[in-house]
Amino acid sequence: MGVAVLLCATWVWTERSKTETNGLSAGESVIQEYEPEDRVRVGEFSGRLLDGGRASSADLGSKPVVFNVWGSWCVPCRTEAPALVRLAEETKDRATFIGINTRDSEASAKAFESRYKVPYPSITTEDNSSVTLALGSAAVTAVPTTIIVDHQGRIAARVVGPGTYTTFRTLLDEVLDEAPREATRTDRGD
Repeated sequence: MGVAVLLCATWVWTERSKTETNGLSAGESVIQEYEPEDRVRVGEFSGRLLDGGRASSADLGSKPVVFNVWGSWCVPCRTEAPALVRLAEETKDRATFIGINTRDSEASAKAFESRYKVPYPSITTEDNSSVTLALGSAAVTAVPTTIIVDHQGRIAARVVGPGTYTTFRTLLDEVLDEAPREATRTDRGD
């Protein structure tokens, strides 16, 4: 009987340790998707871009948006950068990408963007808190974090930790595929 209890306790402890973590190990990520009825709208933000321009929530329009929180010092950010660059180039007519630089000097951030040929703008470290606050419930808990916003300005998915091209593509495609259905319902008056 004592052996059975010990084996059962060991099994429970082993199973819990597989699913409960206190943080992310190198290379791991957490993917969260939100059903349309559970999505929260992104708040207003404004900030200076690394290229000297400005970005604002008012400028986003109705295309889905991919926000990527990154830093040049972040090894997983370097790992996922080619995937984000590829996806941004492939979907440039259908989605908007905005980087959110964090804990970086402008020189290091610009060097990162140049090295990886990042085709989209990034909010500077000095102004990133405006965007972070606007993301509300999807608040950045790790670098990198990637947040996908649907065509209605609501948070549809989040990847905390490094992501892959396939992960980003799948999540963004799901959001891109929603837009025509919503437009059709609106056109019919439903």
